[in-house]
Amino acid sequence: MTMQKAVALAHLRVAYEPDDEDDLVSIPSSPASPPQFLPVPSAWWETPAVTSRPLSPVAEEARTARQFVRELLMCWDLGYLSDDAELIIAELVVNAVRHGLRTAPQAVAAGAPGVAGASALRLCLLRRVGEVMLAVTDPSNEAPAPRAPGWTGESGRGLQIVGALSYVWGWSPMEGRGKAVWAVLRCC
Repeated sequence: MTMQKAVALAHLRVAYEPDDEDDLVSIPSSPASPPQFLPVPSAWWETPAVTSRPLSPVAEEARTARQFVRELLMCWDLGYLSDDAELIIAELVVNAVRHGLRTAPQAVAAGAPGVAGASALRLCLLRRVGEVMLAVTDPSNEAPAPRAPGWTGESGRGLQIVGALSYVWGWSPMEGRGKAVWAVLRCC
């Protein structure tokens, strides 16, 4: 188990005092690490080195994205990264659909180039020496904002999962076309 996974699991465990039988000792959850800002040329996400596919603007597309990522990692002989990569990409896709499209309705409604319909969202993977970068592009210019969820909250944990499983994560603006939110996994 990696150190990052151990830290993530530590936040999920519930601690008991030796003399406590039913009393839970809560461990406060902290927000995910802030995203790293990485300015790259907007066309970088469309280079031949990046394997990509368009995504439909529905949350259920996360399933298709997970399958695509798993199959590609298997082709690259990096299947051991699949579990973490699938969790990360699912969170990035759901966030792009829920937040990236919601905060950029004018661009989608106006049919801006590269934004209308299914091309509003894109899944991108880049294999480099020692790492794999997973990214989802969306038409919003707003930076991802991690937050600390409450105990009863049903949302707010996605970017914490991305931060816990990835070596580093962040976002890059795409001039006139939104942003890419990405995470990097280390590989051998």
